[in-house]
Amino acid sequence: MEFAYKMTPAFRHGAMTPWGGSALKTLYGKDIPDDRTGESLEASTLPGLESRAADGRTLTELAGGPLPLLLKFIDARECLSVQVHPDNAFAAAHEGKLGKEEAWLILHAEPGAKLVYGLKPGTDLSHVSGRQIEDCLRWVDVQAGDILYIPSGMVHAIGAGIVLYEIQQSSDVTYRFWDWNKPGADGRPRPLHWDNACRCARPELSLSPLRGQSRLQTDYFTLEKIKAVGGSAALPDRKGFRYVTLLSGAGALRHGTGSLPVRAGDTFFIPAGIEALTLEGTCEAAIASE
Repeated sequence: MEFAYKMTPAFRHGAMTPWGGSALKTLYGKDIPDDRTGESLEASTLPGLESRAADGRTLTELAGGPLPLLLKFIDARECLSVQVHPDNAFAAAHEGKLGKEEAWLILHAEPGAKLVYGLKPGTDLSHVSGRQIEDCLRWVDVQAGDILYIPSGMVHAIGAGIVLYEIQQSSDVTYRFWDWNKPGADGRPRPLHWDNACRCARPELSLSPLRGQSRLQTDYFTLEKIKAVGGSAALPDRKGFRYVTLLSGAGALRHGTGSLPVRAGDTFFIPAGIEALTLEGTCEAAIASE
C-alpha cells in the first residue's frame, strides 16, 4: 500500500454551477472544463462525482468503500443561493442520506467580499417568504485565512469574489431558501425548498469567522493548518484516514524513505494507519480528518 495517493478531482461546472468561474485554473492550475467551474471535488466518494488516483482507481476503491468526508474547492464568481443543510436525523428521514455539516477555509477574497453567515437576531421565519428573506440575512466580511464553521441548520450563502476550501460530511442534501431570482440551466429560476429549509433552519445560530486560528474540531471532522518554512513540519498523527491539501508553495510529502512532490492545489488521500508524515519545503497545508 502507498502512503499517499494524489487525487484527480471531479468537477461541477457549466449549467450545474452558473455562478462559477475560472479562478481554480488561475490560482491552482486546475484543468477545469470551462470558465463556469464552481467546484473541484478534491476527495469525493459521491456516485458520479468521484475523485481518482493516478492509476484510475476511484477514492471509493482506494478506501475500500465510501468515506464520510468530502473535500472540495469552490470558486464563487457570483453569489450562491441562500441555503441550509439538514442534520443526520432529518436527512435520513426525508432523503435517505447523511445530513451535512461543513467548514470553510477562505483561500482568496476580493476586496470587500462578504458572505451570508446566519440570520439577523430575532428573525422569525414563519413571518418571512420569498424575497423577504434578503432583509433577514446576516452578512459578514471575510479575508484569506478565515475559517467558518457551518453546522447543520446554519443559513448561509457564499458571496461573489470568494474562493474557498470546504470540508463537509459526504452528502449532497441542500435546501434553498432563495436564489436571487437568477435563471437556472433552462432559463427558469431553480426550484426552492422553502418548507424543508424552514424546518431545518436554526435562526438562533450566530457564529463569527475564526481569524488567526489554525485548528477547528467538530463532532464530524477536524481541520488543521500547518506550515513548513524552508524546512519540515510534522503532520499530526491520526488513527483514521486523512486528506492533505497544499494551500500554497511547494515541497514534498515524506514518509520514511518515501517522498512525493507537492505543490499548491494538490490533494492527497492518506489511508488509515499511516503515521509519521512530514511536509518539507516552503509551503502551507490543510489536513482534514475524522
